[in-house]
Amino acid sequence: MSLIFALEMLGTAAFAVSGALAASRKNMDIFGFTVLALMPAVGGGTLRDLILDRTPVFWVANPWYVAVALAAALAVFFRRFRPGGRTRLLVWMDALGLALFAALGTEISLEFGAGPLVAVMLGVTTGVAGGMIRDVICNEIPLVLTGDIYATAAFAAGLVFVGADALGIDRNLGLVAAVAAGFGVRAAGIVYKLSLPSFKEPPDTN
Repeated sequence: MSLIFALEMLGTAAFAVSGALAASRKNMDIFGFTVLALMPAVGGGTLRDLILDRTPVFWVANPWYVAVALAAALAVFFRRFRPGGRTRLLVWMDALGLALFAALGTEISLEFGAGPLVAVMLGVTTGVAGGMIRDVICNEIPLVLTGDIYATAAFAAGLVFVGADALGIDRNLGLVAAVAAGFGVRAAGIVYKLSLPSFKEPPDTN
């Protein structure tokens, strides 16, 4: 098993767990769990592949992605959590999936011939789009729009990988560094409650 495939499976599982945990917070049935697990697990990568005209999309070419996501959904469905445990685990699984998919999405896009800037943008898309779909289905404001350090972490992962690739660093090492950067930025945002500055309407002086 290659490092890239192993990281893809880990990212799929992490995002699927985050989706299933979101379903548990909404008291959905087992079908809802599987749907919400699949959205973050394959949503962003599907959009990336469609933009790149990379067909068949990754989860159609290899059903392991769907199998891992469904297994994660079932594992969460049959597990009991302490009060507050779901929210904490959801946030951290989402952070891990975000970092992994942003780095992997950037690597895949570069491999497919995209330029550095486009590759970073598609890496961010891979990392955030699925979670946005999950949050919209749950009737919640997507994390990427709340002001939290979120998409910034995906950008960090993509930029680190593009930089490592430009320097000729081994791609596996570049991926590890990119995932660490993305997760580190997101973790700092979670722990220290960091957020981006928000626009505020100046007071009316009339």
